[in-house]
Order: sequence, then structure tokens, then C-alpha cells
Amino acid sequence: MVFACGKLVRGLELEWGGGSVLPCGVTDVLRYRLVALDLDGTTLDPMGRVSQRTRQAIMNLVRRGVYVCFATGRNYTESLRVLEACQHFAKAVFVGGATVVEAKPTREACTLLRSITMQPDLARELSADLESMGHAVLALQEAFTSGVDYVVTDGITLDAATSKWMELTHAKVKFQPNLGGYSHENTLRVGIVAATERTREVNRLLAEKYGSRVVTHAIAVPPQAVEVVEVFDPGVNKWAGVSFVAESVGVSGEEVIAVGDDLNDLAMLHGAGLGVAMGNGRAEAKRAAKLTIGTNAQDGLAEFLERMMTEDRVAAA
Repeated sequence: MVFACGKLVRGLELEWGGGSVLPCGVTDVLRYRLVALDLDGTTLDPMGRVSQRTRQAIMNLVRRGVYVCFATGRNYTESLRVLEACQHFAKAVFVGGATVVEAKPTREACTLLRSITMQPDLARELSADLESMGHAVLALQEAFTSGVDYVVTDGITLDAATSKWMELTHAKVKFQPNLGGYSHENTLRVGIVAATERTREVNRLLAEKYGSRVVTHAIAVPPQAVEVVEVFDPGVNKWAGVSFVAESVGVSGEEVIAVGDDLNDLAMLHGAGLGVAMGNGRAEAKRAAKLTIGTNAQDGLAEFLERMMTEDRVAAA
């Protein structure tokens, strides 16, 4: 048992700033009516799977009437197997906030609710710069309109990790020479995947040349020894997408719990009424959050959601 601010918090020995005592206000969670969940590193274990315990915890939360909104950097196609594993289809945030979709088991049944594409001139400029540096550009598309998931530079070899990812997720790919001259009318994100020593130069270019004209995420993938560099319109972030979903179901930002682990989760960890970082998360995510829970290798998310239910901590929407 833990006492915080003179209140008894039964069973919730969750870390706060390196300790195990919850601060004032966090015990009052009956007002939270929507839970936004990142996928990789949060809902998924280190092997990229949804554990039975996590799936059950999500299902129990939904049955209780709490709105569960996935918020991921993946697009719909790349997320479909996870949605199926969780047995949960609802309004969800994809591509780091660039799209909001009423998700269904098939793309044909889905409804695109919100989309923020890049300015075509900006996408062309970025593509030309990246191609001139020898990188194959991955231009992620708004697939509900374009019919493809990626337009990729033809003639530049993709790294093995990217090719395997596209194969596993059944992504529809169109190869196109010279994305610096492509139309980009449906491009949501421009990116590359390369070894870290090659992406340093890219990150420096993006910071020096483009500055606030873009939002950039550089995500390390240690098992494959690569880094994913993703470039978005500056209006794109997960919190903007989650806020859109929350408003559509009559929930205020203060009634939202957001759980994540990486740099692209920072906006929603800052913005939500309660930001929760995974124990395996980056230091930046832990600093942005009000609460740090267990790791994804330890079913940290499932344990957190179970405590919310068993301690009667979340009110039905």
C-alpha cells in the first residue's frame, strides 16, 4: 500500500520520478474516459506480439465503456494484424497523427476521418535531397485515396529490414524513379531507413535546412542496426489525432490517459490528462509523462490496465 497526499492508494505502487509514491491528483482517475495506446514498445511485446494478458485487459476496458484509441506511427495496413490480435476496431490514430480512421477489419469498410498530407513542393524538395545522398525515399501515402501504401525510389536498393517489413505487413508498394519529381499529392510522410552512421548526415541536413518547416522523428531499431528517419508536416503529431478522436466521442483532453514509449509519443504524453510512460521507454518519454509503469517485456501495460479495473479507477464513458 502507498500513501500519497494523505490518501490511500491500494496496490498502485507505480513509479513517479524515480520513486514509488504517486503525487497529488493522480489518485483521482475516475474522470478518465479514453485511453490512447501506442503500439510498438507499448501494446506490443519486444517480439512485436500482443500478449493474451494485454488483449484481455484491453477487451475488459472496452466492455467497461472506456474508449480505447490506438495511436501509432504505423499506417492502417501495417497495424491491421495488431488490431486483429487485440480484437478491437474503433477510431484510431495512424502515421503519427497524420490520419485518423474509423478502423474496420478490411480497408474497404474503413472510413477516413482526418488526413494531413505534406505540401507537394516540400515533399519533392525533401525527396530530391535524400535521393542525392544515395537513399531510397519511402513516401508513405494516404492509401484510402491512392490505393498504395508506399511510393519508393526505384533504382536504389532498399535495406533488408525495410523489404522484410513491407513483406510481413503486405504493404502495397509502387516503385517510381526520381521522387524529387513525383507529384506527391497523397504523401503523408517522407522517410528513409539506413544504418545509423548514414542517418547522422540526414538528421543534420533536416535540422539545418528545414528547421520548423517539418517535424522529424528518428527512431532507432537496434535488432536491425538501422534508424528510421520520418519527416512530416509540422501540424502532425499523435496528440492532435487523439484530441480529434476524443472530441468526436465527447471526451475532453483532461479525461484522456495516453500511454507510450518513444519520441513520437511525446506530444500525447504532454497533452493528455495523464501521460504514462512504459518502463522500457526512452528517457524523454519518461520525463514527459506523469507516471512510469512496467516494461513491455513484463506486461507492464496489461498490469496498469488491470489495476485501473480492479481498483475501480476508471468510470464508464
